[in-house]
Amino acid sequence: MMQFMAIRQQLLEQINSGQLDPGQKLPSERQLAEAFHTTRVTLREALAVLEAEGRIYRLDRRGWFIAPNPWRYNPSDLIDWTTDFAAQGGQFAIQKETTTLASAEMSQQMHLPPFSAIYQAEGVVSSVGVPVGYVRTYLQPDYYPQYQQQTMSEKLSANVTIHQCHWTSRWEALEGAPMAALNVAVGTPALKLERHWLIERAGQLQAIRVDEEWWRQHAIALSSHSR
Repeated sequence: MMQFMAIRQQLLEQINSGQLDPGQKLPSERQLAEAFHTTRVTLREALAVLEAEGRIYRLDRRGWFIAPNPWRYNPSDLIDWTTDFAAQGGQFAIQKETTTLASAEMSQQMHLPPFSAIYQAEGVVSSVGVPVGYVRTYLQPDYYPQYQQQTMSEKLSANVTIHQCHWTSRWEALEGAPMAALNVAVGTPALKLERHWLIERAGQLQAIRVDEEWWRQHAIALSSHSR
């Protein structure tokens, strides 16, 4: 077994045995390298594997921490993330709300004419005080007519009958607003989800809400159920 995998195995055994609690900070890389009688380069290889497996996470300039159990998440469920993750102990905070010009792609998805305005909001989902998800939501104003007078929670709980939620996912290197909100370094990998909330109109499905979500590797475990 390669040395970095042996180190990874020893750390994993301590995590699985409960000797290292969720949210607990690991010793510094220098201290760990000395404890395992290895170089920091080899140690970082072991830590990178554990991060990819969702067992630890890194905060920029703060070090490595033990990851909590991931939230179960079915993106096709017609449940809003402001309530879905609250039921599992998560916290959500709106960072920004605005009305903006719809992009060409968003106009096409929402069947809007050129230069249409849409509602946009950005927020952060946290677990035990640590940001783990960054969400950007777009709403089609025709179906949320009172959006300028409502809070974000009121907008998202509006009485709109959604028929389906289609979603896609891919891994993405973080930068810009998601990177800053999640307090990570440039290039940190995250799972990006796009959710399209659809209604039926004139025999066709049309998106009236689009969520863009960026999740830390340890934050969620995707799940589904048969219908």
